[in-house]
Amino acid sequence: MPEFKDLSKLLDPQSVAIVGVSPRTGASARIRENIQRFNFPGEIYLVNPRYETLWGEKCYASLDDLPETVDNAIFCVPAPTVVSLLEKSTGNHFRAAIVRGADFGEDRSPEGLKRKAFLEDFARAHKVRFCGPNCMGLVSMRAHAFLFPETRFAGLREGGLAIVSQSGGLVGGLFRAATGRGMGLSYVVSGGNEVDAELADYINHFLKDEQTRVIAAFVEGVKDAEKFIDVARRAAAQSKPIIVLKIGSSPKGVEAALAHTGSLAGDDRLFDAASQRHGVIRARDIDELFNTAELFLNVNRLPEKKGAAFITFSGGLKGLMSDLAYDCGLALPDLAPDTVAQLDRLLGIGTSVGNPLDTGFSGLSSQETLLKCIDALVGDPNIPVVALQAELPQSNARPETASNLMELAKIAERSPKPLVAFAMATQNLNDYGLEFKARCRLPFLESAQNSVRALAHLGNYSSALKRIRGDENNLSTSVRPLTPGAKDILSRTQIIAEWRAYQVLAEYGIPIAKTILATDVAGAVKAAGELGYPVAVKVAAANATHKTELGGVRLGLRGDAAVERACHEIASALSKARPEISLDGFLIQEMIGGGVEAIIGTINSPEYGPAIMFGLGGTFVEVYQDVIFRLAPVTHGEALEMISAIKGYPLLTGFRGAPAVDVESLAAVLVRVSELASAASDIIQSLDINPFIALPQGGKAVDALIVTRKTD
Repeated sequence: MPEFKDLSKLLDPQSVAIVGVSPRTGASARIRENIQRFNFPGEIYLVNPRYETLWGEKCYASLDDLPETVDNAIFCVPAPTVVSLLEKSTGNHFRAAIVRGADFGEDRSPEGLKRKAFLEDFARAHKVRFCGPNCMGLVSMRAHAFLFPETRFAGLREGGLAIVSQSGGLVGGLFRAATGRGMGLSYVVSGGNEVDAELADYINHFLKDEQTRVIAAFVEGVKDAEKFIDVARRAAAQSKPIIVLKIGSSPKGVEAALAHTGSLAGDDRLFDAASQRHGVIRARDIDELFNTAELFLNVNRLPEKKGAAFITFSGGLKGLMSDLAYDCGLALPDLAPDTVAQLDRLLGIGTSVGNPLDTGFSGLSSQETLLKCIDALVGDPNIPVVALQAELPQSNARPETASNLMELAKIAERSPKPLVAFAMATQNLNDYGLEFKARCRLPFLESAQNSVRALAHLGNYSSALKRIRGDENNLSTSVRPLTPGAKDILSRTQIIAEWRAYQVLAEYGIPIAKTILATDVAGAVKAAGELGYPVAVKVAAANATHKTELGGVRLGLRGDAAVERACHEIASALSKARPEISLDGFLIQEMIGGGVEAIIGTINSPEYGPAIMFGLGGTFVEVYQDVIFRLAPVTHGEALEMISAIKGYPLLTGFRGAPAVDVESLAAVLVRVSELASAASDIIQSLDINPFIALPQGGKAVDALIVTRKTD
């Protein structure tokens, strides 16, 4: 189990010191003003040798002069001064510290890296916790500790949202966005370069805080994937959603990516796989981040299944919501026949019964009609969530709008299903709107697009919690140990080419096209006759990892002469392209007719462990990159979700009259490959089956490559 740092003194201090405080330095003066403004109940110490007093308060010359060991020291001095002060200090004068300044190795300069190493060593030696460096500070609403220089906020109030950002420059904007929407906060943390305390440590602290119900994080990278996965797992167990906006979605690749899977993985795709496995929600922008947080903070309960129904007052908005839901994969279930009949009797001309429901003027002008429409959808067994078009009132000019929303809030209190209000566009809330929102306990979503995305996250999260709780025991017991035969093959060399790779796959029940290894041309002709024409001929040689590029593949051959000619051409092509590689012979393989080419692969990440990939295969996989990753092993249900999640899924279900492939068998293969990757996680670095031909009944691997991990 990973160890988490105790951040209680850092995040909930009872005494603070501002080191380097100065009336001429804006940040330190604003922090001191904020600490007093928000009625911090503990002691506040000012430290600067240039002043005896500041603002009528005693100013201490150094940390050594403080009358007590403080919980949190805020260093508002340049990086070299931080190091100098700590080197000169004669004892432990603080239990935790915020280091705001930069120049601790961000640019990889030798001096900066030395300062970074000094802070790391200091934290270990003195058992103190550091926030930063290169950060803005933090806010603890519980402790009334506003250790942050921000002054541009309004309506700050205590609540259930904790925010942590690795970006110092962005955290102020996140802070203002949350308070501008009237969202109650528990913590705001600017983590900076994380020389000591890191993302998972902050989230771990939030999980222990009863007031915190939702966690929002801006993430640039995960320092310790094992800790992040552990804290995500525990967040799911507590039903506390973690909503992450992570940058860096461009694939970085991995070192020595000899197989397609390695070049397609990238840190972000594996982070996404870890997030999906453990119920972490990923937002694509800041508006989506806070819209989703707003929903989870105020929704009355989680839905039983995915999907939603929208109530609108416009045919145009009905069409827009339909399009947006389709784009992001939010299901809009059909209304039950009884519901349709009920709404038909209730609504008149100018309405459109369905999902979305356009009540037109009938619902807009009559609260009674609108409430009956809401009741009808709440009572529909097909509908998991009901969302009503409604803007937050900005004045009392339309009292009927406020009345409708208050009635909706009353229904939500007793409703067995989540109820939501959504606006067509983002609103700039004034004091009247914020006050109304505080009284009307509903989720108020902003903009049609982000409302749809937030509701999709709600359904996915609810389903993820059910899956996680159902899979807790299955995943740990499903993997059987690596067989002795497979272990022997994998121990021989780093690159396990096609012929040997097939033998490893067969040990795990993965179906393979009939293949014969021939050591010479005569043997190849004989093997082709045994298999029956047409056949494929491939080069068999160690380290020949990309056979097509080497001219080492011939397909659809008919007759002995064609096989003999293909063997000579392949031998000549290999000699020209890679003269250092010795030809071991030829692989003669049956041709698989029909079906759809898929790629199945695995990658063993040092951060996240083994992961499995699925997508459409063939030669264009790296161009289109229509692939999906999940952490291994996967259950059969997860495998089915992977298959249906790719954009090319319609090709597997019978596109334009083609026969559908056997998706159940394909999912079973994914499960077996994932189990192999897990069982051999200490040996296999990457595995490629490209292509795997998915057929109407079953399927077969027609090429494979395994790369083992480097050993010292």
